[in-house]
Amino acid sequence: MICSFSDGNGGREIMIKPNWDIFKAKFNENPQSNFEWFCYLLFCREFNRERGIFRYKNQSAIETNPINVNGSVIAWQAKFYETSISNHQTDLKDTLRKLKRDYPDVNKLYIYSNQAWGQNRGKTSDVKIKIEQLAKQENICLEWKLASFFESEFVVIKNEVIAKHFFSFDKSMFSILEEMQQHSENLLEHIDSSIHFNNNIFSINREKELGQLVDYSNQICIVSGAGGVGKTVLIKNMYENLKEEDVCYIFKAIEFELRNINDIFDNYNLTDFLNIHRNIKHKIIVIDSAEKLLDLKNTDPFNEFLTEIVKNNWKVIFTTRDVYLKDLNYQFFEIYHITPLNIGIRVLEKDELITISQRQSFTLPKDEKLIELIKNPFYLNEYLKFYKEAGFIDYTEFKSTLWNKTIKKGKPERELCFLEIACQRANTGQFFINVRNGLSNYCDELMKDGMLGYEEAGYFITHDIYEEWALDKNINKAFINMSNEHDFFISIGDSLPMRRCLRSWISEKLLLEDVEIVRFIENIINNNEIENFWKDTIFSAVLLSDYSEKFFNVFKIKYYQMNAVF
Repeated sequence: MICSFSDGNGGREIMIKPNWDIFKAKFNENPQSNFEWFCYLLFCREFNRERGIFRYKNQSAIETNPINVNGSVIAWQAKFYETSISNHQTDLKDTLRKLKRDYPDVNKLYIYSNQAWGQNRGKTSDVKIKIEQLAKQENICLEWKLASFFESEFVVIKNEVIAKHFFSFDKSMFSILEEMQQHSENLLEHIDSSIHFNNNIFSINREKELGQLVDYSNQICIVSGAGGVGKTVLIKNMYENLKEEDVCYIFKAIEFELRNINDIFDNYNLTDFLNIHRNIKHKIIVIDSAEKLLDLKNTDPFNEFLTEIVKNNWKVIFTTRDVYLKDLNYQFFEIYHITPLNIGIRVLEKDELITISQRQSFTLPKDEKLIELIKNPFYLNEYLKFYKEAGFIDYTEFKSTLWNKTIKKGKPERELCFLEIACQRANTGQFFINVRNGLSNYCDELMKDGMLGYEEAGYFITHDIYEEWALDKNINKAFINMSNEHDFFISIGDSLPMRRCLRSWISEKLLLEDVEIVRFIENIINNNEIENFWKDTIFSAVLLSDYSEKFFNVFKIKYYQMNAVF
């Protein structure tokens, strides 16, 4: 039963009435184990041990190691009984004897139980008297935490979040946090932190960057670099190192496409989330692919979230593409007066790539464009996956092979399924996607191969690069099949992710010195039916491209040729 009442200050307190029938029904597979967890949380709360207490598996006599508090050495034991506590005299005596044998310094024992002592004609239970006499002989002070304790203000009001988890069938804040933790692990599951080749495993050394990331003196960190360079790998390594001791939750930026920030916490709210972590010293929020914050239609929920977690001393880590780094730095300095620590992750230098190839005994391609591509660790990993089948002649064939062997796999319907998910995600701005009937089998295949992940809310694409491949494929098909430039833009749609991908698509066309792209850009410039925002997208794509010089060189040649004709 859950009741609410005013706290006298205009707020609302929650009161959970203990119901052991609900407890037993909810945790019927192992009530004793869950009762031990319940008592552990309460014991830690009472003595402000927010980082927990060390224990051994199957620890003798007590549940965890004793703790020292103001000269007292305190231990605790949890006893979930189906019958009156008076029926368990032997068990309680054994606990006391083993406690004194194995922990002679303990002088105080908390005994938690869901039961209460009975009376015999108004007199104290004989069993209780005998247990307390034995404790006195062993120089142990007993503190009974029985049924009435679980009805106390300390449990039902001050620790209502804990009480609700154990005494209500409703989803508790603990359940929400467990889901958030699982979601964080799902996002990292398919991120390769090492490269496998010829039965060898190697990784790119990022120890310096990892050391900077785990330094808590820097509250705000921005990890920047090209797509696939290893930003999320760095986050995964940090998470694996810290997850046993520190709190860390990971979100994709696109997940903050919300009406209200409280939508993240189901029946709870941001205040509940912050309060349950208020006594934890080291706590981290990671916002992955932060450039997609620019895609949000409503930025208020994220801004509220960020303001509150910064105020509550959370460490915040962003990952972003290089081109958006300046904007993020500016916003933090202007809004929060914080200068973030910038951690740049760079592609491999050519001599580093050569050293790796020599150590791992593989041959680098001859195509310089392809060499530039596999300086990126993501593409190096992909190159080595298909190395034995190789025969990669050039950059274009390599990219085509990646799509065919990773996404399509000889099944047009599988390709269609992935394209549909990517385009739906781009157009809706939602992280989780539901697919139409008939495609679920292909989704299962893509999940098995690590392209897709799944949670109750729907499917999600496991790596931004896979999504970019799909959008690039969609743009390329529209380009090949277009009747005119105006129809091309209608075909691809004007979502921000699609426009962002169009810029990289144009950059790649310039890299490949595709003469058709020059003609395409020229037609757009001269076409008054094309909206100005598309022209702006094209201009910025050319100017921001590493290969813009090629474009201007081609235009210079065309200009001279036109003058020669006239």
